[in-house]
This record gives sequence, C-alpha cells and structure tokens, in this order.
Amino acid sequence: MSDSPRPSLSEITRALAALADRVTESDEAPPEPFVSERLRAASDALQKFIPGLEHAFDADAARGMLQSAELARQRGDGREGLIRALRGLAHAPHHPGLWYVAASACFELGGVEDALRLLYHTLWIHPGHRAARDDLQALTAFFEGNDEGERAA
Repeated sequence: MSDSPRPSLSEITRALAALADRVTESDEAPPEPFVSERLRAASDALQKFIPGLEHAFDADAARGMLQSAELARQRGDGREGLIRALRGLAHAPHHPGLWYVAASACFELGGVEDALRLLYHTLWIHPGHRAARDDLQALTAFFEGNDEGERAA
C-alpha cells in the first residue's frame, strides 16, 4: 500500500494479498508487528470507502476463501485461517465475514489486540454482525473482569 494519504481500493487489496504472503512465510504467533501494523493501516484506509458502494473484485473467490478460512479455523489452524481470510479480502475488501474470520484467527494465534481491532472493523462494515458483536462483548467482559480482579488483589 502506498503511503499516500488516500490509497486506492486496488492498492489496499494488493496490500492485503501481500500480507497473506507475509503470514505464509512467517511462523510467528501472534502475527509479527509488521503484519499488525499493515492490518491496522488497511482497515483504516478502507474506512474511507463506503461498504457496498463498489462491487467486490471477485465475489466468488471471496466466498471460496471464506469457506476455506472457516474450515482451517475449525481444524484449529489459525494461521491458515488468517492467510485465507486475507486472500479473500484481496477479492472483497469490505466482506464482514472475512474480517470476522481474520479477527478470530488472530485471537487463536494470540493476537488479542489485532482481534479486537478487526472485530471493531467487522462491526463498522456490518453493525448487525451477531458473531462479531457476541465475541466483542465476551472479550470486553473478560478484560473488565480481569481489571476488577487485579484491583481487588
């Protein structure tokens, strides 16, 4: 993705595909700081585009990647789930299901901050996304419970 103040949608999707390649080549868990930074930059840049205004570049490919990302996560392979979700986002950058699976995969890999950020982004795209809302509420309750436990100790 270029460092211009407003990267194009094509630049953002190329950056997401490059992130998938980077995660493929890395074995770090949680994802390395570069991946976290670029995920944040991509989601921030996407917020300058209205979801649904432009058609997905390849909706069929995105659906296929979503299915394979979900299957990878169900097998317990968070890294593969994240890779496939990122590849899917390169085809449909405003797909809330792909952002949700990426968030879930980040959480499974230990990237809690990334997971929270991606859950918020999922809800920015689709405020009614029930699974993202439920996960965000559960994580928030967990962290609030831990804060209270630390204060009591």
